[in-house]
Amino acid sequence: MEKPGTKRAFTLIELLVVIAIIAMLLAIIMPALNKAKEAAREIICKSNLKQYGLCGILYLSDNDTEFPGPWWIIYNNYGNLTPNNGCVWHNEQLHPDDQPGYLWPYLENKKVNLCPVFDSLARSGRATGHVNCTVPMKPQFSYSMNSYLGGLQGYFPDIMKVSDIERSPSQVGFFAEESLWTIVYKGVTLNRWGRYNDNVLLISRSVFTPTGGPYTFDDCLASFHKTNDPDRNLGKSNVVYVDGHVELVAPKNSFNACWVEKGSWLVD
Repeated sequence: MEKPGTKRAFTLIELLVVIAIIAMLLAIIMPALNKAKEAAREIICKSNLKQYGLCGILYLSDNDTEFPGPWWIIYNNYGNLTPNNGCVWHNEQLHPDDQPGYLWPYLENKKVNLCPVFDSLARSGRATGHVNCTVPMKPQFSYSMNSYLGGLQGYFPDIMKVSDIERSPSQVGFFAEESLWTIVYKGVTLNRWGRYNDNVLLISRSVFTPTGGPYTFDDCLASFHKTNDPDRNLGKSNVVYVDGHVELVAPKNSFNACWVEKGSWLVD
């Protein structure tokens, strides 16, 4: 019998029951929290790319609808940056304010340069093409420009201005998320230069292009959005089109999202 005024302590069994209940609640709540966190990051990534599209439209308006050169949207001297221009995107020691590219002055909110999903994957080791790079993996940029636009990549046709595009501006991607790793679709490697993020999306040759042939893309769109695949190989990339709207596109349709001549090349 307890004495008046004394406090009753929990028994071991009662404590174990409480702990078990808390564990069960966490097991129920954590997946929902993780999904909410992932959804929030997805929204940020899409919003960032939307801002890129708006900056691109402002640039076009100020430059007689002429596209910026894809290689120089962030830095104006990209090819000569050291120690390795292939690692520029995750080199925190280099800053565009020192040598701003075409688009940099339009990006007033500098936080829009990096998709948090991309950032997390790169830091966790998914940027497999950069394992031998001596620059620490601290991503600064994650969006690439369609290399068919701007006329400086040498691909046919050279598209200098919006009026040079045969398809509707709503059908031609302006900026997108580039894959960090090699993606295979129906036995075909979609990106022979995969794992090489450099702010330029090189969708040149492919078995899915009108010319056909035993080729792959140089780069391809990312696959890390909207997927339940643990390896994130079956998802999609955000693409902002020349008219400013954003869509999710699968890597297999990289060519259709970037090509400028009339037609449709959607892959089933």
